[in-house]
Amino acid sequence: MLDGPSAGRPTMTNRIKGVCVLGNLNIDLIIRNVPRLPVWGQEIAGLEHVAVSSGQAGYLALALSKLGIVTYVIGTVGSDAFGDQIMGDLKAYGVDATAVEVVQDGQTGITVALVRPDGERAFVSDFACLRALDEALVLRHWGQVEVADILCLVGMFCLPGLTLPAANNLLAKARGIGKATMLDTGWDPGDWPTETLSGIRQMLQHVTLFMPNEDEARVLSGGMAPEQAAAHLQALGPEIVVVKCGSRGSVAQIGSKSLTMPALPTTVFDAVGAGDIFDSGFLLGYISGWPPETCMAFGNAAASVYIGRARGRYPGLADVIAASKWYDATILESGKRVSTLTRGE
Repeated sequence: MLDGPSAGRPTMTNRIKGVCVLGNLNIDLIIRNVPRLPVWGQEIAGLEHVAVSSGQAGYLALALSKLGIVTYVIGTVGSDAFGDQIMGDLKAYGVDATAVEVVQDGQTGITVALVRPDGERAFVSDFACLRALDEALVLRHWGQVEVADILCLVGMFCLPGLTLPAANNLLAKARGIGKATMLDTGWDPGDWPTETLSGIRQMLQHVTLFMPNEDEARVLSGGMAPEQAAAHLQALGPEIVVVKCGSRGSVAQIGSKSLTMPALPTTVFDAVGAGDIFDSGFLLGYISGWPPETCMAFGNAAASVYIGRARGRYPGLADVIAASKWYDATILESGKRVSTLTRGE
């Protein structure tokens, strides 16, 4: 189980209905302090391991709820101990998991994450019952989308049953009923064939917020640097494209405006899930109506708190506000002061 319940979460404004997260729920078996990847037939020793409720949908939902946002999840778990763990953690954090279907006699998806001493990581996954998540399942629970402000589709390459055309249809349907949409695809284990690149680019016409990491943005833009990739991808339809650049912070394109936000200096404990935690901080600002610079700073700050902690990793609103004060001192020096971050208190 996770290390902190949802008690004491801050209350958001009454106009915020919440976020519906659609995506992969699985267990991350994280082995830390792995010096290098093993060679076939050989063994490498790490120094610590933990099994946590995760998947992009799991990390994002738990982080959003910890920040005080009403959060719904549409997904699947297996009828096993790992499935019980995920459902228990979602409940403990106050996430609405009524649209998470338990696949009878199915195994919960699992990812083995190998983490280097500097926090960089590599993954091997078995999608298992995640294959049961398809368009029909999502439509069975469409009411969760209707009561939220925004639909977030995450980890779609871990959902073999949800085809690109089906995902496109769901995003278009959400936009059709006036919902904002957010897409964070994750890395394609199929190595980005031409039809996948074409499908994702077409999908962007129905996306409000596109939030890839630097590697994903580079592939989708044909090899561009983050700033150019953000502008290129934004021209395909999204209102906002945010590219997460790890230790270099984040860049964004909003209309004709290009933004850069440096990362906070942080000693990294473990970077698994960092991008999803960034998403939670940015989304908090977005649905609260904050300026884009503030949203980016809040995303960077949320990720910084998370990757620097060994325990109690999901930051609350007060934690992120405190961390983001760094920007007032740092950005002011270059004449690019970030808008006040305490308006969400």
